[in-house]
Amino acid sequence: MTVSRSLLIGLIVSAALNVFLVGGVVGVLWVRQTPPTPIEVPPVLPPAAPVAGVIAPPVQSPPQRPPQRPSLPAEVAPSGEKRPPLWTAGRGLSQESRQAMRRTLREANQRNQPIVRQARAERQAGLQAFRAKPYDPAVASQHLAAARALDGQARTNVEASLAAFATKLSAEERAALAQGLEQFYAPRTRPEQQR
Repeated sequence: MTVSRSLLIGLIVSAALNVFLVGGVVGVLWVRQTPPTPIEVPPVLPPAAPVAGVIAPPVQSPPQRPPQRPSLPAEVAPSGEKRPPLWTAGRGLSQESRQAMRRTLREANQRNQPIVRQARAERQAGLQAFRAKPYDPAVASQHLAAARALDGQARTNVEASLAAFATKLSAEERAALAQGLEQFYAPRTRPEQQR
């Protein structure tokens, strides 16, 4: 029995493709089953003010990150879904007003950086207090309350800047901004509520 040359080439190509396909499927399955390696993150634990009886850890400066788009402090919905950045509330504005709004939010965000860093440090100090022996719930609560107050101050600063920005808009653009903010602040629905 003789096999034509074109049929033989087709069989060889088909066999090679099958080997690569099976190898790819096995590779994907193997990669999915291996757990990801955890990333080691150094703790940042500088408390804002010394607490009686607690020795403060050395202050570490956080790593520099590239500037992010301005938004309110991490708004996360109950479902774990992140809210879109605050600047998206200005989509109904003119191009010039959108750019001015982004500048306003960026400036507010830059002014808030020390407050946000301090809030992060307070939160870390509060979490470190959970590990302290002996455990003092008052110390942990004090640090977490300070972090929450600082987060609120940062949010207040952003919203005050946004309110001042709105004074420069026409009535129509303020209405468009209000509509965008309604969508931004609208409660997010959980996946089981969408059924």
